[in-house]
Amino acid sequence: MGIAERYEGFLVDLDGTVWVGSEVVAGAADAVRRLREAGKEVVFVTNDSRAGSEELAERLRTSGIEATAANVLTAGTVTARLAAESAPPGAGAFVIGAAALRREVAAAGLRVLDGAAGREAAVVLVALHPDFSYAELRTASAALRSGAALFATNREPGLPMPDGVWPGTGAILAAVEYASGATATIGGKPEPHLFERGRRMLAKARRVAVVGDGLASDVAGGAGAGLDTVLVLSGNASAEQVAGSSPRPDHVLDSIAEL
Repeated sequence: MGIAERYEGFLVDLDGTVWVGSEVVAGAADAVRRLREAGKEVVFVTNDSRAGSEELAERLRTSGIEATAANVLTAGTVTARLAAESAPPGAGAFVIGAAALRREVAAAGLRVLDGAAGREAAVVLVALHPDFSYAELRTASAALRSGAALFATNREPGLPMPDGVWPGTGAILAAVEYASGATATIGGKPEPHLFERGRRMLAKARRVAVVGDGLASDVAGGAGAGLDTVLVLSGNASAEQVAGSSPRPDHVLDSIAEL
């Protein structure tokens, strides 16, 4: 029995699995199409919060993969909702992240604070942010030392790109935690929140597998959520790392094209 035949639904990672940087993984679009033709449900789940669900759905369509916002879940969405649940409606939030995350935070019912006003925030959110600055670090640290709660999309140290691994959200979060003494609640992988919500988005599937390129994120998180895991070697992980990993993936493929 092939891997795809064993499951009715798949939670599929994006970075390192469907694309690497701006380059689509060869055969990814055909693989997703064939899964759907076989009656499988597919939801895309990502730790990257630099784009919202609608933007990512558009990028998927441009890549030849049918998708709507209802098929895509980001750690930004999940983390914003976790933060909103921890504070009164309309509470202030200081966001270290892209415009898409700021929109998610506002949509969750929090008031996004800019500049020095962020020192009064009730919650601080951290995500991948190429323009991360020392000024943001100072503001976040001041808010956290005054009692704000800290949330982050993930702790991933690196982001797979065509020219190598770039520093990830975890690198920025490490600076914020070290400067403030706070410890973040994580909304994305490998924590269960993203997987649980993604699982609910699969309307009918009972047997579900996680497909991704990260041992510490997709595999560990999927296993922790009680799901089988399919590791693809098109992104962060290498075949050599699999042998010493714990938990180990249930299946290992060179890329999603083999699914």
